[in-house]
Amino acid sequence: MGFLNATCELGNLNNIGSRDPDFKDIDKFLRLPLQIIEDETRSGRVIRVWLNVKDINEESLHVKGIEKIDSTDFIRNFDEEKIQQEKRKYIFREPTGSATPWKFSPIYKLGKGASDAKKELLGENGSWQEDRNSRFYKLHRSVLSDFETCKVFHIGSVDRIMEELERNIDRLGELWSDKKRSYLLVFGVNNNGNFFYPGQIPVFRSYFKSKLSGNLGGDVRVVCGLCNSNSEAGANLDKVFKFATFDKSSFLPGTRDGKGVSEKVFPICEDCLSSLSLGREILDRSFLDGRTLPGVKIYVVPELLISQENLGTASKETKDFIRTGLHTSERFFNILAKQENSLVYHFLFWEQNQSQERLHLMVEDVPPSRLKHLEKLWIDSYKTFLWNQAKEPDFDPNSTTLDKALKTIYYVFTSLSGKSDADKAIMKERMIGVTGQLLDNETINIKGIKKLMISRFPGLFSDPEWLKNGAYELRKMATVIDFIIKANRR
Repeated sequence: MGFLNATCELGNLNNIGSRDPDFKDIDKFLRLPLQIIEDETRSGRVIRVWLNVKDINEESLHVKGIEKIDSTDFIRNFDEEKIQQEKRKYIFREPTGSATPWKFSPIYKLGKGASDAKKELLGENGSWQEDRNSRFYKLHRSVLSDFETCKVFHIGSVDRIMEELERNIDRLGELWSDKKRSYLLVFGVNNNGNFFYPGQIPVFRSYFKSKLSGNLGGDVRVVCGLCNSNSEAGANLDKVFKFATFDKSSFLPGTRDGKGVSEKVFPICEDCLSSLSLGREILDRSFLDGRTLPGVKIYVVPELLISQENLGTASKETKDFIRTGLHTSERFFNILAKQENSLVYHFLFWEQNQSQERLHLMVEDVPPSRLKHLEKLWIDSYKTFLWNQAKEPDFDPNSTTLDKALKTIYYVFTSLSGKSDADKAIMKERMIGVTGQLLDNETINIKGIKKLMISRFPGLFSDPEWLKNGAYELRKMATVIDFIIKANRR
């Protein structure tokens, strides 16, 4: 429960609150449609489609055409108030299913810039209506068509939009070209020469609220698994974390009778649902590490142990750390280790598989002192086996961080796997398990790891490519073994 409670508190701590009735019920469910990247050469871009409508306040917009198409920068700073403003502009949220034929707002993720935008948009044969892989087909089917079905757009408006997009294909290609950036295609309204984003248009806000109610809510009375309150319309935790399903006993206990599973997984009330939703958005934005272990995402949820404001500087600095987050720092664990023990961390290791999420491991209640201790042990092992060797003649402080330790363990384990995907997957699970044991201060089966390495030596020693750097690879193995032995001594 530590992970969930901390995520909920993180949402409550960062809830700015809203006096605006247009956003009061949806603020906590809003997401940024792109990742914030401070580097101006890699930050996202927004391609804006200015729709001409008869009346911006209509209940069903009569789209007369497209005034123009231009682009602008996506947000590049982490100021919370600015982020909140941006989220309200886009009123964005991903549907729970990848095949859902609608979106919460008229936004389409184009992704990285295209070398041949016309081909990407129109398809191989230039006829997007017949090419399911073309971007225009996906835009029409999964974004725009439902707005007309739900009468947000007047009948015929979507066809008119698609026709004008085709006529502006060269303009779209000109704006969607930088392969270093991610792009959004956003449909808004031309309001007397000003671009109004979806969140500024009443009918789009109403559409969002309608979809939110139908997508997240439930019609079963439940007792909230977090706050223990009664709720007339409960939802399940898998609305926030997709891996929180009834078969994931490693995360939450589920039912086995097969009856009413959807109501029994982990019911949560509306208030906890909104707090958890905002908490996850903050995790994704500021407390998610996707660089330390390739292919594996790591959530780290900080939980404050000193909650009273009058306890002085320690409490304030800890809360500032939680509010600020870690963004996308290369030295993720190094920063965590520098915090004071006025908080603990909950770690969750998971993997993104298209729209699905696969849970690997959860470790709760890890104090910063544990991370500091592991980092100290790594420095000792690193200096003994790798420092001043041929490949690392100079002392590199970046190699003495806990991030480097975990990366080294990862690469040592993957180097011992076979060439098949199944073997690599097994070795990845084993490596993640070792990482969890290190964080949780558990004893690791070092004999089993040694046997694994020895069993792979005949194959490695007969590989000419491996032998080119064999001595250095053996030193890395020795460093990992020494590090784990030291960690086992506590």
